Amino acid sequence: MSRLAGKTALVTGASRGIGRSVATGFARAGARVFLVGHTDQKALDDVLAELRAAGAEVAGGLFDVGDPVAVRALGTEINLTFGTLDVVVNNAGVITPANFLEITPEQWERTLRVHLNGTFFVMQEMTRRFFVPQGRGKIINVSAQSAIRASTGLADYASAKGGILSLTRNAARELKPLNIQVNAVLPVAGTRMTEALATHRPADAERLRALPPADLVVGTFVFLASDDSDYVSGQIIGADGGATA
Repeated sequence: MSRLAGKTALVTGASRGIGRSVATGFARAGARVFLVGHTDQKALDDVLAELRAAGAEVAGGLFDVGDPVAVRALGTEINLTFGTLDVVVNNAGVITPANFLEITPEQWERTLRVHLNGTFFVMQEMTRRFFVPQGRGKIINVSAQSAIRASTGLADYASAKGGILSLTRNAARELKPLNIQVNAVLPVAGTRMTEALATHRPADAERLRALPPADLVVGTFVFLASDDSDYVSGQIIGADGGATA
């Protein structure tokens, strides 16, 4: 039997990169998947068409996860489409590499709004709407290496990702009595985000452009979404080939 058969999952930031790979991996493992993009309808439609052609049961839409009103609308859409939800993957994010003294207030607010606020709003809404009533649920938040060690050109991004780690641990503690597991993944893979960083840091470009494809991190997400991880919560797991060792 497929590892995620019978489960329904939400994946934000699913149009490209890690989110697309995770959504595809979940569908291949038997899950029904609701994919969320933000502004690029064509990119989202392409993923949905590809998964449907492979026989997956999927749906999706464009939602701004940094807007609590939009997140409530997302919860309603999932309920109307699938009627239930078992797994949330908070992957939506943006990156604009910039030196510390060049980060504007607008960039700072935007980065934290999408990453940290968006993760919080989705966690809270889906937990209230689905996980508490059904007495179970899995939340998988996406953080980054820069959350645990210094980097260059990523002060806003790293701060948001560090906040996600603290949010993950605190939510795991509070939601434990409700049979809701909350974990975070620090994935390392080649995406549009790492390409943006390579452009900003030419000295690191060769290494960044040699990173493996996002498909290699999918197994970690499948494990955390499956029943095999029922005794795992509050953990920060690196899917990085040992890069953060």
